[in-house]
Amino acid sequence: MQQLRKAVGAHNFGAGVTIQRTLWAKAFYAACATMLMAPGLAAAQSTQELNSEVQDLKMQVQQLKAQVNGTATAPATAAPAAAVASDEKPVTYKGATMNLGGLKLTLGGFIAAETVWRSRNETADINTSFTGIPFQNNNNYYDSEFRETARQSRVQMLAQGPTDGVNKVEAFIAADFLSSGTTSNQNQSHSYTLRMREGYLTWARSDLDMYVLAGQSWSLATMYKKGLTPRSEDLPMTIDAQYVVGFNWLRTPQIRIVKNFGSFAALGLSVEDPQNQVKGTAPAGSLATNPGTGGGLLNATANYSTDIAPDVTVKAAFDPGWGHYEVYSLTRFFRDRAESTPGTVASTTNKTSVAESIGAGMILPLVPKMLDFQASGLVGHGNGRYASAQLGDSTYNSNNGSIASLKSQSLLLGLIAHPTPRFDIYGYAGMERVGSAYGYGDGVGDNSACNVNVVDTGALPTVGGKAASCSGAISSAREATGGFWWKAYKGPIGYLQTGAQFSYFKLKTFTDAAGFQGKTDDSSVMLSFRYYPYQ
Repeated sequence: MQQLRKAVGAHNFGAGVTIQRTLWAKAFYAACATMLMAPGLAAAQSTQELNSEVQDLKMQVQQLKAQVNGTATAPATAAPAAAVASDEKPVTYKGATMNLGGLKLTLGGFIAAETVWRSRNETADINTSFTGIPFQNNNNYYDSEFRETARQSRVQMLAQGPTDGVNKVEAFIAADFLSSGTTSNQNQSHSYTLRMREGYLTWARSDLDMYVLAGQSWSLATMYKKGLTPRSEDLPMTIDAQYVVGFNWLRTPQIRIVKNFGSFAALGLSVEDPQNQVKGTAPAGSLATNPGTGGGLLNATANYSTDIAPDVTVKAAFDPGWGHYEVYSLTRFFRDRAESTPGTVASTTNKTSVAESIGAGMILPLVPKMLDFQASGLVGHGNGRYASAQLGDSTYNSNNGSIASLKSQSLLLGLIAHPTPRFDIYGYAGMERVGSAYGYGDGVGDNSACNVNVVDTGALPTVGGKAASCSGAISSAREATGGFWWKAYKGPIGYLQTGAQFSYFKLKTFTDAAGFQGKTDDSSVMLSFRYYPYQ
């Protein structure tokens, strides 16, 4: 019996064998043992000894059945615990990781039940339309809105292949449900239904201390918590799916290469999918944007710029031991086709302009593991796309019809406290501003009715003896927001987290030729209840 047990127990079924096969091997062993022992029971051992042995075998089978019911996969052989990496635990209802041969899969995501109340009716979901806040000339200014949603629920999976000691390949994909067919676009988050948040692979070389990323991920312009490592982005803790005014980010297709210099510094280069958000009225013959076509799998109700090259970001990050620091450059290339001489079709040519910006950020642990301060900003030309309020990148040069980038600035300050391991408090203050140029912005349009209530018929009043209007071209956006997250339960089945957030927003238009400037504001309260089964 002991020899048979030893022979079967030592058999190696291979790395890809599942629990079920091991279970059947043990069951087979039990059956074989019973048959082999049957002819010589009287001479070998008593009936009591036999029953004891059979009960022992049944217990082993029951234990293996329990493992199958509680796990998706498990090591196929009776290898010692030290043979399995500490971060490669089998999947159970308590965990998130499974091993399929040499492939490690980690599931993630959460189920969200959330509500939002706004003092102005933006007709928006859990993501605030920062430039969509109505002015006083709009009846929505006087109506609040309340919505419940589960669309920020998320599914994700990380696949990690085995390493040969030098090369390591990973793939990551995440999706949520915050899009619809007519809102799909690639302005900032490539929000195509079902909305893929991220979908990329990385190839890392330990001997070179570097990695390559290809696919859709957070822009390299996004601030990181440490180094420039994927999935360590420093995202605002807001419930708001559009985050907060002043936050610089994209989720976009890209090819990135990053060289690490130990844990002290990292240098990265990323070429990312471009999209120019053009403001103002296009001159005759201009071809800066086009609507998508169904045959091209783009949204026919959204405009797409005619770009000539990708956006290029070069970033250096430093972690000297106290704090995290970043500095980067952003270069963009805008192109259109327009008449050099207005009204002269023969003068139509392709025109390209270059926009440059500089960004920086830092995270300071004022009280280690208890209180962090952060600041980030981006200044230059043509960078409106890279901030949450989306104020625009460029306008049209009225002299020759070419694209002219707009001066843009954004700034975000944050303070995050962790009074207990299960309770986080956050506060952010952010601003974004865009300049005027070539007939877009200051001294243009009519904002005389932006701050005037409409009559019940919806007709605009008169100001100075003429009909008033509100062009509504936004020059600046500001936000102050604060909230908390509390892990109400954390245990073997994951954790339950609840949070609340209050935000105040303020918008201003450009000043028109008569000195009128539109102003509006909004307040919102958001509540969230989330279940993270895989954490």
